Amino acid sequence: MYEVLIVDDEPLARDSLRYLIDWPEYGFNITAEAEDGKKALELMQRRHFSLVMTDIRMPTMNGLDFIAKLREFSDAQVVILSGYEDFEYARQGMKLGVNDYLLKPVDEDDLIEVLRRIGSAISEKQLLRRQYDLGLSALRDQFLRKLAHGQVNRRELEEQNRLLNLKGEEENYNCLIVEMDFLSADNGNLTERDIELKSYAVRNVLEELCDKKGYIFEDSEDRYGVILSGSAGVWQEQSLREFAEEIAKAIKVNVKETVSIGIGDRRATCMLDVEDAFQEAEQALDGKFLRGNDSILSSTNALSREMENAAIQALQEEVLESIKAYKEDRMKDAIRRLWEEFRTGGVNGSHVRVMVLELLVQLLQLVKSYGANPNPLFQYEQGDYEKVMKAKTVDELSTFAELKCMGVMLLLSRLKDMQPNSVVGTIKKIVQENYHSNVSLRSVAQQVYLNPNYLGKVFKAGTDLSFNEYLLQVRMEKAKELLVRTDKKVYEIATDVGYGELDWFYKRFKSYAGISAGEYRSQYGK
Repeated sequence: MYEVLIVDDEPLARDSLRYLIDWPEYGFNITAEAEDGKKALELMQRRHFSLVMTDIRMPTMNGLDFIAKLREFSDAQVVILSGYEDFEYARQGMKLGVNDYLLKPVDEDDLIEVLRRIGSAISEKQLLRRQYDLGLSALRDQFLRKLAHGQVNRRELEEQNRLLNLKGEEENYNCLIVEMDFLSADNGNLTERDIELKSYAVRNVLEELCDKKGYIFEDSEDRYGVILSGSAGVWQEQSLREFAEEIAKAIKVNVKETVSIGIGDRRATCMLDVEDAFQEAEQALDGKFLRGNDSILSSTNALSREMENAAIQALQEEVLESIKAYKEDRMKDAIRRLWEEFRTGGVNGSHVRVMVLELLVQLLQLVKSYGANPNPLFQYEQGDYEKVMKAKTVDELSTFAELKCMGVMLLLSRLKDMQPNSVVGTIKKIVQENYHSNVSLRSVAQQVYLNPNYLGKVFKAGTDLSFNEYLLQVRMEKAKELLVRTDKKVYEIATDVGYGELDWFYKRFKSYAGISAGEYRSQYGK
């Protein structure tokens, strides 16, 4: 809601304007009044108003003097209220940066039209400001993402610290990864706008809570990375968990969605070593498929490492190596010998279950390391944790583990001969055939059996565009074509290219083409 200041020396004129229309219906709210320019200036210096509506002829300080002083420190929108005899004053006001004028007595329809124009101008200005802020934010995100993945050297670190105004070296760094459950479990019901608004809201919560504690960056479509900094002893196991719980609670209250958070308990002593702490947070978050959404996971509460039997460890490694080599018989033999070791070693049932759960996590990490999409095999909804914990015999566990290993091997073998160029071509084809629907990187990833994050990197490397940038390009170029070659209404074209909300299409089109859809049709249409 945009705040409005009314400046007029006549109380009746102020009341008439206040009650002429339902201001909130048009996105405005009159929150203050002043009887002359001097008092209005005092108000403007104390608080922010988006719109000032001022009379010209007033005692103490007239409207023109007020506007001239106002322009020294504020870019608020200004509308002059003038009579027919004040036209020359109104013309002078325009030179001072007045945005519009209304004749007294103010007509209801004229006021509504002016408010709509002013509202659009304010919205456009806010968008430009946000785009500038996002430009800096995007640079910071890019740098922090590289830092978290070990792709930054000392020289670049020093340069980026100065450029991005980051704090100097602290004594300790810890990492969290916040995964948005509504995205990782997206079934296609969320529109592009829903996703953007919800993700933006989550980031706002994170930035507010992490202010002066560290840095936030977008690690992937569904994850935000958090690098916490501080002196020795600030972030301990308990304080990290409490902070993660605070984050999850705030997002649940403010965004009405849940998140899962991986905590990296390992402490980095300099920024260049943040990679290890971040990897630990990633590994902790891998436990989500066992625990489900809305989970706080840390490396210290990860699966137990009680089983130190060297033979068992070696057989687990052999199972994984057999899968990597696509050797089915060797894998089955390793699993058979692993279960024989359990029996002959007298390993009790609870420890066997722990080992199977550990194997599941290792298989998940293997799938992700190959860039494959783990969702078909590893989802909480499949109930793997319950299957393992409720198994009555070791043979049941053996069969379950062998089936899961076979599934991983088949998934990886499917990807073995897939070349990056063919992947990019496949993605483009899917987008070109489905741009009119609710297509997303995640839905495409499911079709090509690849991890969304990995798929996004492959596509970016092959096209120099992110998936969302390419999708926008396809939709906007098709919209241009329909504007020029057909007589369809703009709202029909918006629907045809995948936008269910017309205002969202308008904003996207103007941002992409530099002019509105109507202006584009006027310039290039038949």
